[in-house]
Amino acid sequence: MSGKRAAFTIEADLRDATGRSAARRLRRAGKVPAVVYGGGGPELPIALDDVAMRKPLADESFYTSLIELRIRGRKRSETVLLKDAQWHPVREHVMHLDFQRVHGSDRVHVEVPVHPRNAEKSPGVVKGGRVDLVRHVLEVVCRADAIPDAIEVDCAALDWGDTVHVDDLVLPAGVEVPHEVNFTVLNMAAPKGAVAEEEPETDAGS
Repeated sequence: MSGKRAAFTIEADLRDATGRSAARRLRRAGKVPAVVYGGGGPELPIALDDVAMRKPLADESFYTSLIELRIRGRKRSETVLLKDAQWHPVREHVMHLDFQRVHGSDRVHVEVPVHPRNAEKSPGVVKGGRVDLVRHVLEVVCRADAIPDAIEVDCAALDWGDTVHVDDLVLPAGVEVPHEVNFTVLNMAAPKGAVAEEEPETDAGS
């Protein structure tokens, strides 16, 4: 595969039983039920070690990276993307994972985090304002082997009241953000109680 290689490697076991009761038994045994689908292959129910998955699931890049999935008892590994993670509504505990098979040249839809940069240099922050991130993630379309780790937004020139829309973004080559409306990604908020500077008035005849 050309381009980005798998950044993570995880191991799994095939599981025979499916359904809610089987999933509960797996979780009690310290396993995470999961499924692999797509890419022209069969749907495979698998089980992952709960403890081993805690570190990658805590890494933001795991959600946008190619993953090498090694299934015990199989000679060939699978290249996959994490498409969905279901979490317990109260405890910080993963309940189920969905993985999609991909090839490097596949065009995929994936959510990528938005990272403001150079905010500390901006006029707005220097005067006490802050960056208000409206969209924490953006859905992008790109090759599976060219998924950006994040969409970076340069905030160095932003002042109070300035807004960055999706059409203002400088995207990596080959990356698109599908949209019909030019929505707001972030803006520069003034401190509470501050009054934005106004242009001085001039005489009508000047």
